[in-house]
Amino acid sequence: MTHRPAAGLSRALWLLLISVFAGLPVLWMALTSLQPMEDLIGTSARLVPASVSLDAYTEVVTRFPFWRWFGNSALVALAVVAGNLVFDTLAAYGLSRIKFRGRQFVLTLMLATLMIPTQVILVPLYLMMRDLGWIDSYWALIIPFLASPTGIFLLRQHFITLPIQLDEAASIDGCGRIRTLCSVLLPSSWAALGTVAVLKFMWTWGEFAWPSLVTNNELLRTLPVGLARFQNQFAPRWDLLMAGSVMAAIPVVLGFVLLQRYFVRGLTGGAVKE
Repeated sequence: MTHRPAAGLSRALWLLLISVFAGLPVLWMALTSLQPMEDLIGTSARLVPASVSLDAYTEVVTRFPFWRWFGNSALVALAVVAGNLVFDTLAAYGLSRIKFRGRQFVLTLMLATLMIPTQVILVPLYLMMRDLGWIDSYWALIIPFLASPTGIFLLRQHFITLPIQLDEAASIDGCGRIRTLCSVLLPSSWAALGTVAVLKFMWTWGEFAWPSLVTNNELLRTLPVGLARFQNQFAPRWDLLMAGSVMAAIPVVLGFVLLQRYFVRGLTGGAVKE
């Protein structure tokens, strides 16, 4: 009993230390975005701004098509999340509930794709998009990522924790597989679905390599690609880059805060053996 207060205090101190180290870069980014460019170079550079200025934010939204980039990122991220919630759910249901020959092989093959770095498939995927005529289009930004092995695996692990008696009871009542999935299993799967949504949104929102490869039109660029314009070889505009990064981070932070409880429950809920 005497060790519990000390253990709790030690845990709190560790969490505080981790929070400080994790939050310092974000704090530095926000403070940098509030300083004029002349205060960010040379010997006058400082962490705490001597004066607060919103000129960088104003220049970002007036001089560049920032809101168009923001809208492109939102459209692509929401479409990818919606596609993953649909296709990953269907695939996970089939791998967890439907017995067919080769099911274990399909699952093993799908998991093996997780070990393939994304950079390896960029060139063949680009050639496919080129042959389809989808370069410089939303199709190239959305279609290749409408399903993911990570989402399928997480949802499959969740489905196998649900009693098979639920499916049998629904079948007795005359429900088909799709009706059983939508009416019986999905209402008990909000945590897992929220986890997949958060992971895919964060990954899609921050993806840089693929959008920069398949978009040449400035009006089709997503936020990470657009923000790269604020850097150049000679004089990077750190004030603009940080201001744009702060605004770009807001949807990710809000999404995580709103879905945090689903995210934590979803990551731990499927941690069982089949």
